[in-house]
Amino acid sequence: MDKKEFAASDEAAEKERSLVKAAMPVSKRCDPSLLPQRDGRVCTTHVLVPPEEDQDQSMGRLFSDPEIMAHLPFLMPSKDIATSYAKIRRKDRDLQQVQKTHLSYNIAVKKSQIPAHVLDKISSEEFLPPRKLQIDGGEINMDEPYVVVGCCGLTHIDYPHHLAEAGIILDARFWRSGICTEAMHMVFKFGFDVLKMHRIGILTTGKNDGMRRWMEKVAGVDVESVKKDALYDVYGNSYMDSWEYAIFENQWYESIAQKLRDRVEKKHTSK
Repeated sequence: MDKKEFAASDEAAEKERSLVKAAMPVSKRCDPSLLPQRDGRVCTTHVLVPPEEDQDQSMGRLFSDPEIMAHLPFLMPSKDIATSYAKIRRKDRDLQQVQKTHLSYNIAVKKSQIPAHVLDKISSEEFLPPRKLQIDGGEINMDEPYVVVGCCGLTHIDYPHHLAEAGIILDARFWRSGICTEAMHMVFKFGFDVLKMHRIGILTTGKNDGMRRWMEKVAGVDVESVKKDALYDVYGNSYMDSWEYAIFENQWYESIAQKLRDRVEKKHTSK
């Protein structure tokens, strides 16, 4: 087959593929058009903001921190390439959000939202200046200096099967601050209430006691499966077990949504 014949055959196959795809039954339950290209959410403890270039250095600092990434070493760059790693990751996630397969937020905390005992641990160089961040249909007004302390969102969004995965990475200085619960509540809420997902999975590692405890004690779900030696730690030259949890829509509406709302409110009123 010469090049012209191959091109004609390939074009015919593509047309046939398009016709078959168009004729296949498609669930209209989960609508990709509802996934914004740029989104933001104002919370009580923080603000979920769209990733921006001026946040790359902050994110690089987090990604290369051994304490923060102790249970995700396979995602940790060396410090000398950390900002470049964060930049490439942001661009990849931007493209994936345009393609409707990911929903990405960075977690920002305004100076006035930072507890006094944490504020003492933050250097002046970490603060970004006030600015307005554009989102679909509006803007997020960061009207005072703020720090970027993590990221969260949905990945591997599967519209035909109504599935997604959720995840979060958070600065160790803000652990047990209530940010994790509120951020994850907002991510799950978008996944279930807006995108109409049936199942949202959460993957962690066997030694990540904090995340496992949050899933089991705070969210109230049991581990669904454990994959032995499924993750490789290049720094420790060892393998790690992957623990998989999942929240289903019936669990979300029957108990978990209210449980997380109550926990956020309790944390907020106790301050």
